[in-house]
Amino acid sequence: MAKDLIVFKDIKKKSKVPKGDIFKKASKEQKFLGKTLPRMIGGAAKFVWRHPVSTTAAWLIGEKMLKTKPGLKFPKHRQFDKRGRKFI
Repeated sequence: MAKDLIVFKDIKKKSKVPKGDIFKKASKEQKFLGKTLPRMIGGAAKFVWRHPVSTTAAWLIGEKMLKTKPGLKFPKHRQFDKRGRKFI
């Protein structure tokens, strides 16, 4: 029964292969994942390959800036005073 539903097409020549834009029926997410994202990753990789010194410097400076980010620090063992208020 299932064999009756399959339509056989002879595709031996390239001229018989259907051509067209495969992204015509794709959703926005599929277009982003198929076109935009690989181009962005490729562009970033190309920049890193061409400018290794500046990329390394930017990475180290960014890492150092994240470590010096101010924040609240609490003692490990005693977090509250006698009145039940938290240390800042």
